[in-house]
Amino acid sequence: MTAFVLGATGFVGQEVVRQLCVRGTKTIAHVRPDSRSFNEWREKLMALGAEVDNTAWDSALLGQTFRVAAPDQVYILIGTTKTRAKADGVGGDIYETIDVGLTKIAVAAARASEQQPRIVYLSSVGADPKARSPYLSARARAEEAVTSSGLPWVIARPSFITGDREDSRMGERAAAVVGDGLLAVAGIVGGKKLRSKYRSTTPDILASALIRLGEAAEHDRVVDGADLR
Repeated sequence: MTAFVLGATGFVGQEVVRQLCVRGTKTIAHVRPDSRSFNEWREKLMALGAEVDNTAWDSALLGQTFRVAAPDQVYILIGTTKTRAKADGVGGDIYETIDVGLTKIAVAAARASEQQPRIVYLSSVGADPKARSPYLSARARAEEAVTSSGLPWVIARPSFITGDREDSRMGERAAAVVGDGLLAVAGIVGGKKLRSKYRSTTPDILASALIRLGEAAEHDRVVDGADLR
């Protein structure tokens, strides 16, 4: 098995890389070449046992990288926040640029590679093209790029992902705590499916689920709730 991880420096991406390496999977962790912390990330990811790739976000160049690496799975675990986008000099509609734009590049590269890798895409619960949230609407458009690729795919839609982030998100943590509390009450009064779908998770649990989905026989499906735990 060979796995190529896009978004390897992210909250979930790092854990996916770690667990893949522990399993003995040949793991190629992507770090964008213009990252100001590239050397730091390279050392950190190599210490986990991964190879590090810094191909530019270009469908032709990334497609060539995929042809050489011949990955069985391509994990697309990308995303950003307004704070991080500002620090990286990304302006305009950041969700269209990052969440949708980079996903389209990754999918085009995977198709051009002629390797037919499985795409494992990390989306979000609530993704919907008609969603009022720009983030959830963008996630839905990114999902469309994956499902229409002609490649085998799996889409994961977790709820809040909690834990110790390098970029602290107090609002997200607070929302997860409050939400889990309300969902616990919902479970008592009969809302077990609702609780299962929207309960928060952690990067280690989610990473394990993503790898399981990436290696399973079944594909072309959207997964959420208990199936991600």
